[in-house]
Amino acid sequence: MVQYKISYILTTYNKLPYLQHVLERLVAARLPDEEIVVCDGGSKDDTPAYLQRLLELGKIQQYVSEPDKGEAHGFNKGMLLARGEIVKIITDDDAFHFPAIRQAAEFMCQNHDIDAILGRSAAIMLNDLHFATIPTKPAEEFRNWLENETPFWMVGLTLILRRRSLALTGLLSTEVVLVDLEFIYRITSLKANIAWCTGILSMHVSNPDGNFNRMNAEARQAEYDRLYRFYSKPVAPIAPSFKEKLVEVIKHPIRPYKDLLIKKLKLNKAVEPSALPAPEQIATNYISRENEDNLEAAYRVCDEFLTVHNDGKKIEFFYKKTEAGFNKIFAAAQQ
Repeated sequence: MVQYKISYILTTYNKLPYLQHVLERLVAARLPDEEIVVCDGGSKDDTPAYLQRLLELGKIQQYVSEPDKGEAHGFNKGMLLARGEIVKIITDDDAFHFPAIRQAAEFMCQNHDIDAILGRSAAIMLNDLHFATIPTKPAEEFRNWLENETPFWMVGLTLILRRRSLALTGLLSTEVVLVDLEFIYRITSLKANIAWCTGILSMHVSNPDGNFNRMNAEARQAEYDRLYRFYSKPVAPIAPSFKEKLVEVIKHPIRPYKDLLIKKLKLNKAVEPSALPAPEQIATNYISRENEDNLEAAYRVCDEFLTVHNDGKKIEFFYKKTEAGFNKIFAAAQQ
């Protein structure tokens, strides 16, 4: 029996300073028809005591604190504990815009065929609060998926799920570190009905304690490559022409010398994804305040940025039924 409209599922582990900022905002935003479920992986800091105090005060509705097998395991426990019709995943070190999230949840409640919602997300660097970015690539890839059913991945901070649709999507994989990468690849590979929200639902706070930054670049790339191969549609190999075979015969013996020359001259053979131009930077108008530490300032900047870019702007939703009109107003909706 559904008892709440939205269940906010939050996982954490030994990140109390970040967690306090996130939960402070979530608790303040929560409405009576919403619940907060926190799954702590057995933190060694004051996190369990902090969560117990919040529970006793009625500020959160459920929590567990016990060793687990990582972020995905924690989210899975939270989703199984959830009593809401809609499930919103919340990370313990990022910022979220709850009015926009609530609009998205209401859209799902009115459109029962929608399994999940994705949307726009911004990002900020903890060590430089003067600029933020709003990547446009996820929206472009969603449009491509809508038209061609091409699986894709994006940062999962915006992900909103219908709880009963977990029977279709499954839970998060505990075998990967980049859990949102695998899960979004999976649901865009299935027949899930996913809508796109033009509001900015979240803001990533890039920090040295984040899962992404703790994972070395080589391991990240290996995990990405493995998942890409698994979820991408296989392409039948095309037999090389006689000309292509002849060119390869000529190039093969000189290729090692070419590679050596490139290395010696420190030239780049190809542009790696990490070296591609970053999304356009947007000024946050950050001004430091007396006695405000960097972490406090970061979440203040996120709150201000999300408010400026959401309030007073019409939030729209696109999915299969609106595919025809999606291309027409796509560019305007991303402004």
